[in-house]
Amino acid sequence: MITLENINDFFDGYPIKNIQCKHNILNDYEKIFEVFDGSFGHLSYLQFRSDNNSEIFLGSYPLNGADLWKCKKCGSLKFFYTETGGHFPQILPIDVDFDKKYLTDPFAKAVSIKKEKINGFIDTFDFYELKNPSDIQGFNGLKIIDKTRKYIFAYNEFQDIVTFNIVADRDILRKIFEFEKS
Repeated sequence: MITLENINDFFDGYPIKNIQCKHNILNDYEKIFEVFDGSFGHLSYLQFRSDNNSEIFLGSYPLNGADLWKCKKCGSLKFFYTETGGHFPQILPIDVDFDKKYLTDPFAKAVSIKKEKINGFIDTFDFYELKNPSDIQGFNGLKIIDKTRKYIFAYNEFQDIVTFNIVADRDILRKIFEFEKS
């Protein structure tokens, strides 16, 4: 069974690597793993990477909403995700890169909190950047991150709701999701 924790071992031991599959996506592939972890709520469309190009973040868009599929005819592996960027939804493939390590943390999450709860959020999770929202980076472009830190991107206020995107490990994101629901 594939999990986020053992996905690199699965890829390392997979016998069929780097073949060009021309089979039909809808008919010839079967889903073997879902990357999305619903235990921390809404995903983010934030794309990020480390400065070391040998790693791929499963928690970065579009892989954070992708599924891993296997061709039933040749065994090729591909990630598939649904692209909805301003047009009719399309299912797009991403080839598995067997030469790279897939990192399972951090993930990106979209957060929405009532303004009245923002100080409690800051105190609970130590996101002091929220005290100066004008300093928080926007949402555009691919972000290069240090995977040992947690980040906030794209702060926005509308009526009594504050929204932003967080990049952090899955345990923190689960706790944030519980805070959002409270």
